[in-house]
Amino acid sequence: MRILTKITMTLTAAVMLTGAVAGTASASTATADETALPPYVALIRSVSAAELGKSWHEGCPLGPDQLKMIKLRYFGFDGRAHNGEVVVSKDVAVEVAQTFGELYQQRFAIERMENVANYDADDDRSMEANNTSAFNCREITGGGGWSNHSYGRAIDINPQINPYISAGGTVYPPNGAPYVDRTPGQKGMIYAQDNTVKAFEQRGWDWGGYWDSPIDYQHFEKPLT
Repeated sequence: MRILTKITMTLTAAVMLTGAVAGTASASTATADETALPPYVALIRSVSAAELGKSWHEGCPLGPDQLKMIKLRYFGFDGRAHNGEVVVSKDVAVEVAQTFGELYQQRFAIERMENVANYDADDDRSMEANNTSAFNCREITGGGGWSNHSYGRAIDINPQINPYISAGGTVYPPNGAPYVDRTPGQKGMIYAQDNTVKAFEQRGWDWGGYWDSPIDYQHFEKPLT
């Protein structure tokens, strides 16, 4: 039997059904259009090895029992609410659900949010599709150790719009090259000190857009303690 944790957020309050307050959002800045969105809902549940597909294998730092699947609503590029899913470490699942709740309320646009197993755990394919994802048991780009994605403590958001730029200047994914230009106001783009960065930073997450080399605009991670 799977145990679900349900988080709901409206424009006036956010309450986790276990009874703990998950957060509060001000209604004073809400517009009539914003209130038309359905409430934010996130369901946190266990995830099986079968659901993880090729994103997990024996020898990975975490087993399926240490991961959680979050089924959540997100604000799409079309201006509508959509249902997505993301797999993260059980240790950060609630705060990840709360963070995406803030992004939903702020109407931060996400094009796609699918389990990376749908792409056979191929990070290049997932990035090219501009898919927002988290857990994927793999080495860091360029090799040399486990990526924080292998620990379920890293999330890549709109990776085409927010590309990774290597020390040598190579852009991943290649179709993200036009978005090396960080002109303000582009849909789904993450900027220094914007609300997206702040939502993660207030929970102890780091943003790769602040790195010097490589620069990883899509990437948020919660360092292991």
